[in-house]
Amino acid sequence: MSAKQTARTKEAQETGEGGGRTHLVRMDGGSGGKLEQPRYVDGWRAGKPAEDPEKMKRWGLVTARPSEFLVHMRRGRVREVSGQGASCFKLPGDSVAIVPTSIQRLQFTADQVTHEKVGVQVTGLAVYRIADPLVAFRMLNFSFPERAQEKLAELLREMFVGAARRLVANMSVEECLSKRKEGIAAELVREIAPVLSGRGRLEDQTDAGWGVILDTIEIQDVRVLSSTVFANMQARFRHEQERQAREAELAKERFVHREETEAERQLSLQRLAAEEEVRQKKQTAEEQARLEALAVEARVAEAKLAQERTLKQEQATVEREVALAKMAAEQEVRQKKQVADEQAKLDALAAESRLSDAKIVSERALAVSRAQVEMEKLQREQDAEVARQRVALEKLKREQDTEAGRAKLELEKLKLAQESEAAQAKIELVRLQRAQEAENAKAQMELARQQREQELELSRQRHEQEVELAKLRREQEEAGAKAQLELERLRREHEQATAWHEVQMAAHQQEAERLHAELQVVQARRSIVETEVVIAELSVRKDRAQQDLELGKARALRDIENSVSPEVIQMTLAQQLPQVAAAFQQKMGEVHVTAVDGANPFGYIAAAVEGVMGLARSAGLKTPASPLAPPAQ
Repeated sequence: MSAKQTARTKEAQETGEGGGRTHLVRMDGGSGGKLEQPRYVDGWRAGKPAEDPEKMKRWGLVTARPSEFLVHMRRGRVREVSGQGASCFKLPGDSVAIVPTSIQRLQFTADQVTHEKVGVQVTGLAVYRIADPLVAFRMLNFSFPERAQEKLAELLREMFVGAARRLVANMSVEECLSKRKEGIAAELVREIAPVLSGRGRLEDQTDAGWGVILDTIEIQDVRVLSSTVFANMQARFRHEQERQAREAELAKERFVHREETEAERQLSLQRLAAEEEVRQKKQTAEEQARLEALAVEARVAEAKLAQERTLKQEQATVEREVALAKMAAEQEVRQKKQVADEQAKLDALAAESRLSDAKIVSERALAVSRAQVEMEKLQREQDAEVARQRVALEKLKREQDTEAGRAKLELEKLKLAQESEAAQAKIELVRLQRAQEAENAKAQMELARQQREQELELSRQRHEQEVELAKLRREQEEAGAKAQLELERLRREHEQATAWHEVQMAAHQQEAERLHAELQVVQARRSIVETEVVIAELSVRKDRAQQDLELGKARALRDIENSVSPEVIQMTLAQQLPQVAAAFQQKMGEVHVTAVDGANPFGYIAAAVEGVMGLARSAGLKTPASPLAPPAQ
């Protein structure tokens, strides 16, 4: 596995929860008319549409399609590499958003009751596109493009459904069924397009709002939910159609009866006129036929004479041309035969010359060989005494050379015979070639004549095609000119309608601004009144709180007075003295009562305790006494 594939696998694993692989499941796209798309099953993005891993990289090269706009941000700024179908290298700290700029379709369905209290269901189709991606990516989180597109579609669908329900509630059933474009679709575009900073035109290029342009809205279906109401509506029109059909049938019967009567009268008149005309035409035709028969006989006789003269002339011309062609062919064959004979004679002379040259060469070679033999013989005689063995070898070699010379002479004779036979075959071949060339010349002449005829026919057909093509071109130019004039007229009408619509929009906008200003004044007055009411309520609450505080103070003082009276103090002290005394005894142990001015540091405390204990005893209370307490001094 390559490094690039390993990095992609790691990024896909990091997008899941807990570092595991994210499972996908296909879910229905709902009523929007979209196809099923995969969605995440688990993880923090469970239920959301699956994103393209190539667009969700933490780092690396990110590329947008031609129908997508890439926005690359680094340190809070949009980089210059952003653009349509652009690509960039994303660092871990960068943000990359891919905004689709292609045309999007959205289907919505709204159920509502009309002002006639009849339920209808409206189904429509909206076409929109993102015109300014740099504005749209600030409105939605296109770091997850699939989820952003789904959120935008859901928001637009809710807006369309709400606006359609409000429009249908103020319309009748007849208006809903008959005024789909101007009553519902046009009003939806007029209300929602300004919210999206566009007016539903192709030339919109806005840099405010959502950056989305609403191109068009089409109402596909308006259905009455109540079958009874729909049947009643159809019944009225059905009765009207039946009445019109009956009236049309009666009118047709009256018309047919009147036409039949008139036709019978006309037929009678025509029959009489036809009989008279036939009688006159018959007489005229008989006279004309007799005259034409005489004229035809005269023309036939004249044509026969002319045809015979033409045939004789053509026959004489053909015979003359055949004789001339035959004489020319014989002359050409005779000339070619003479040339072939002369060439054959020249070839024979050349062959005889080569044969004599070969004979001379062979005789010369034989003389040379004889001279060599004589020289070898002299050399052999001179060296006979020195090397007898060598003489024997030389003798054997001389015999072999002699045999080779004889064989060479025989070979030369055979070669000369073959060359003479080849020369004769060549002469015959040349003669056959001359005859073939004559036949080829005739065939070429016939082929040239046929080619000329074909060229003439092709030129005639080409001329006819050019004339027809020029005619079609003129008709197309005339049709194009008419279409251009009609298009110009429609454009002017569209411009006039657009100008009138803009004037109406300006007037409506001024009226809306005036009403908005009045509404702000009313809201300001209402706010002042509400503020005054709140201030009065606060004053009342303040007075009530002060009264409650004074009552609480009086109640507390009364409780304090009741709790600190001598009787209450005596009662409380009587109840609590035993516990106080026991507590002192437990904490301080044995208490020695000494003189008030004694040296014991606990003298004052002891005196106070002793006083308290005495007070308790005088009240008749039992107090614990120390068994070892010495008598007081």
